[in-house]
This record gives sequence, structure tokens and C-alpha cells, in this order.
Amino acid sequence: MIDIKGKNFLVVGLGETGYDAALTLSQSGANVRVTEIKDTPSIKEKKEKLFSKGIIVETGKHSIDFVKWADVVMPSPGVALDAQPILWAKEKNIKILSEIEIAYQMSPSKKIIAITGTNGKTTTVSFTDFVFTKAKIPHITCGNIGNSFIGELDKIQQDTWIILEVSSFQLEYIEEFCPFIGAILNIADDHLDYYSNFSQYVEAKKKIFNNSQPEHWAILNYENVWCRKIGESIRCKKMFFSSKRKIDGIYVANGFVSFKGNKIFSIDEFEKSHLKGSHNLENVMVVVGISQILGISGTFISQALSEFTPAPHRLEKVAEINGITFIDDSKATNVDAVCRALESFQMKNNIILILGGKDKGIPFTPVKNFLPGRVKKILVIGEAASRIENELKDVSISMERIKNFEDAVRISLSTGKPGDIVLLSPGCSSFDMFTNYAERGDVFKSAVKNLL
Repeated sequence: MIDIKGKNFLVVGLGETGYDAALTLSQSGANVRVTEIKDTPSIKEKKEKLFSKGIIVETGKHSIDFVKWADVVMPSPGVALDAQPILWAKEKNIKILSEIEIAYQMSPSKKIIAITGTNGKTTTVSFTDFVFTKAKIPHITCGNIGNSFIGELDKIQQDTWIILEVSSFQLEYIEEFCPFIGAILNIADDHLDYYSNFSQYVEAKKKIFNNSQPEHWAILNYENVWCRKIGESIRCKKMFFSSKRKIDGIYVANGFVSFKGNKIFSIDEFEKSHLKGSHNLENVMVVVGISQILGISGTFISQALSEFTPAPHRLEKVAEINGITFIDDSKATNVDAVCRALESFQMKNNIILILGGKDKGIPFTPVKNFLPGRVKKILVIGEAASRIENELKDVSISMERIKNFEDAVRISLSTGKPGDIVLLSPGCSSFDMFTNYAERGDVFKSAVKNLL
């Protein structure tokens, strides 16, 4: 157990998690400082609030004196592995702990369900939250979904279940963190602008099971080779799910999702829900696994399916103009997410696909397998546009480069026809043009609605 009171904590990064961590640690008796390389108006506002609480914050730079002062350095999620404060801390042998590690050690409850994966985390966490609410189980939902684990500690009791969305960044610096149920939805190429190689990314995901014991659980995607390999090397109980074959776990057969022969819900129920595509079916299957482990009735899964609405920017229908449907899938920030999105549509050769954004170094060639019979035109945008054009140049589909989403909407309306779908599924992060994927999606939706 970490000793908080009287210890010197340096928080690196002043986003929402860094802000929550600084406040919580200070209120718990720690001496806290914050270092933030940016100096934007929102950062300055947070700085003033923390200063009024007696917390020293430096912005616009990182100082080695701040690092040398610290007993513990806590990087916010997304702070690069080679960020200067992290390198200094390693040189000085100063302990580095992630926010979820510190929150875990401070939390009165260790009843944690931690969900990670390349794609689908927020939908799975949100659906789990919805089922727990239906079943009237005391819980808190937090983590990478928006509200930090450490910022929710004052709401957590000993019997509170903690449903936690966990990114690979948050798993980098854990020591004791150990969920009762850990789930990896899938692992595919992503964050190659952050990690040196794909193996390093896989190892980060695997850390979710670093401290698992035989009484704990892992829920893993049988159809993902990396999940199967991880399953071979962990010591806790394992439950696999598959949307493609009958396995000893959760599977699809005879029009139902079943667990070890017991029917949980029908595919017809799923297809009538707001969740579309095999990737979302897999997300729901993970929640089936959680429910089976905890003894939650499948009735609550069925009820949740009929009422649940996914978060915005995930295959979200924006509008229909002149018979052309516009769909916002801005959350598709990697190539695997684009493939999953395209897979969810029937092969009617009626999709105008918008690709591009900040180049993360992920090859776009896997998209080729999902283009024929589905995509009639590709619009490319952003920093990655040239590479996308080069990697997809041998596909017999017309491509056109655009400057903004107004161009995309205008071109789609002038070249499309009733029954067509305009799909924003970028396969890239948004930081070349926008603050985040949500802003990108909102700008796309505005461009569409301006023509209504």
C-alpha cells in the first residue's frame, strides 16, 4: 500500500485525470506539484484553481527540479513514454505510478471490472454500466471513459463495483493493480506513434493480468490471435467468447448467443437494438461473460439491448438528405475500427467512405479486403491523405482528396444517389485538425446539418 500522507507527488499533464489526481492527492495529505508542457487557456484555468488550493503548477515547460523533488511521478494517460519528466524520473530512480495504480491502492473497494482493447472499450463499459443499473447493483463507471478513477474515490464504498475503462497508457505503470474481472476485447494495430513497435503495445495490454490470481477472471476474444496467446500465459480463470464458432464459453449458434449451452439472447434481439455490426455483438458478449461470472440474469441483458443507446460518434446516424444517409463514426481512430465499421454494412456498393487524419503509422492495406462490393468512392483528408492514396492506389475505386467536411458533404450530395451511405470512419486520430475525435465528429455533423 502506497504511503500518501507527507509524500511528494509530481503529476505530469494537466488534463482531467491530472487535475483530479492533483486535487485528490492533495486532499489526502500529499505534497503535490504539476508539470504541463502546454499553456492553453483551459490549462491556465486549471492552474489557477489548483494554485488556490496551494498546489504548485508549472506550464509551458518541464523542469528537472520538479522531478528531483518528487517521491512519486504520476504521468497522465497519453503522456509519451519518452516525455522528459519520465526520462528524468527513470534516471533518478524515482518511482513512476499510473493514476489507476494510485487510485487502486487508495480505493476502499477492490471489486473491479477492467475492460481494455483496441476498439469497443467505451461501448462495452457503457453497456455493462447499463446492465448493472438494470440489475440495481451498486457501481461506479469511470476510467478512460471520461471521469477518472481517482476522481471518483469519494463515491466508492467497500461493496461498490468499479467498472473501469482502461487504456494501454494507463496500464504502463502499475504495481499492484488487479481487477477481479479483466477483459481484452481485441488487439490490433494502434498507437504506433506512441509505442516503438506492435509487440510493446501488446505487452502493455497484457499487463491488465500482471497481478491476477487463480480466483480472478479473464474474458478474452477467441478470434483474436493476440488474446489467445495472452490466455496461454496467465494464471487466472479464463472465459473466451467467439462470434464465429461454437466454443467452450460464449458463442453464437442457432440464432442465439449462448453460454455453455444456455441461451442468453437472440440475434434478432440484437439486430433490433441500436448496436450494429459483429464488433458490437462481441462487445455485448463480453458483458454476457461478466454477467455469468457475477450471477446476473440474462433477462437484464435482453432489457438493456432493447433500451441502450451507444455513445455519440460510433456509427451514429446523423441525417438523411435526398435519400443519402450520413453516418458519423469519428471514434474509428485506427484501421481495424474502419474494417469493423465496413463489415457491419451489407455489400450494396453504396458507401462513400471518408478516410484520414493524423498519421499514426498504421498500414491502411487491411481496408482493401472490405472495400469491394461495399465502397464506391473514397474521400481522403488530413495529414495521412498521401499515404492512404498511395497504399490504396491499386484498388479500382475512385479517390478524391478533400480539405474539409463541407467539401465531403458537397461532393457526396453531387455524386451520390438515393440509398447511398456517407461514412466518416477516418482510421486516424484527429489531432492534425481537431482537439479530439468528438470535435471532429461534431464538425462533420454540423456540415451535414447545415444543408438540412
